[in-house]
Amino acid sequence: MASSIVVAVIEWITAFVSALGYLGIFLLMVVEGVLTPIPSEFIMPFAGYLAALGQMSLPLAIFAGTAGAALGNLIAYEIGYHAGRPLISRHGRIFGLGDQELRWAEEWFAKYGDVGVLLGHAAPGIRSFISYPAGIGRMRLRNFIIFSTIGALTWNTVLVVAGYYLLEQWTAFAEATDNIDLYVALVALAAMLVYIYWRKVRVKATKARAN
Repeated sequence: MASSIVVAVIEWITAFVSALGYLGIFLLMVVEGVLTPIPSEFIMPFAGYLAALGQMSLPLAIFAGTAGAALGNLIAYEIGYHAGRPLISRHGRIFGLGDQELRWAEEWFAKYGDVGVLLGHAAPGIRSFISYPAGIGRMRLRNFIIFSTIGALTWNTVLVVAGYYLLEQWTAFAEATDNIDLYVALVALAAMLVYIYWRKVRVKATKARAN
């Protein structure tokens, strides 16, 4: 079942990019940056494969993918900024989140946001959702755009070059890196939840000692 879904996704992506070219890469990467239903691991290596066949320019394929990722990341940031914060303020207690966690997010992104967003968008898994907490944490917009775009450029270059040199084997590479993407995302999410729980326990212990 899972393999048939992967094959269907690959066939749809290849048909879409083959029909629209650079515009197809751009549009798919915009959607990937916002909703991540179509991982870039299936989009960009195929672009590299087409470049190896002489049907695309390698630099333009990287540019189109990075431009789409940058726009998608920005949309995700704005959603986190304008919708995520009110949602957590009103209903975050259901998941153990509240104003204290929002303040902590702001402090974290103020101190480490540049490096975190850069590395997050240059690595599998984390880049899939880091734009939303960056918006929720009110990271400086200019810095977010710069460092998320650099990170996206780095990752897209790796994927396109891999597809360029692997040729017909790009699908095997895409499937392998997509699995890594899922595993890293799950580990990062679990680590975040554990850290939030640890902070709450620590704060309660500190208040208990103070009393």
